[in-house]
Amino acid sequence: MSQELGLPLPPAYRSFLAAAGGERLDYSVRLPACEPEPIQSFDSLHQLGRDDAGEYGWGTLLGEYRRSRDGWLAENVPLTGLLPIARNGGSDVLFLDLNPATHGQLHAFVHAIAWPGYLGDHVFTKVADDFAAYLDSLFIDPITAEDAWADVAGSDPSDPWRRTVEEWLDKELPAWRAEAWATPLT
Repeated sequence: MSQELGLPLPPAYRSFLAAAGGERLDYSVRLPACEPEPIQSFDSLHQLGRDDAGEYGWGTLLGEYRRSRDGWLAENVPLTGLLPIARNGGSDVLFLDLNPATHGQLHAFVHAIAWPGYLGDHVFTKVADDFAAYLDSLFIDPITAEDAWADVAGSDPSDPWRRTVEEWLDKELPAWRAEAWATPLT
């Protein structure tokens, strides 16, 4: 991949790819430039290598890189040296900067939503100085926590997935059990 891009991946991001192995990262980040919606999530991670069809398709780092160079986004955002590494359900994109002067920084493009109370203009903003700082800034959004718990709350307390969700919430959001949504219905 570095051969096609002509720019190396930062070591912290390479380590993350080797360790993560998943397709999702259900955490959020605060982006002040996106007021009135500062809490954003880029939870669909692009994968290193080929997709299940053996191609560099949607959802692969190289496929997303190639496709990002055409169309509206490329016409409106300076994409030189930016590698799309994740997106969300609204097609907002998280980029890893591979340019020598800003190597390793993360940037995001967040689409406007033409509705009162939502982001009125598209935003392209710096997210973090490097990948480690990005990971350190992540947190569990209370809505994500509530949704994760709702998916398992009705299952048997000994269910392995329920126990995994409980452990995740206990670690990342220690006071979650005091939330109204965590209280069992009686």
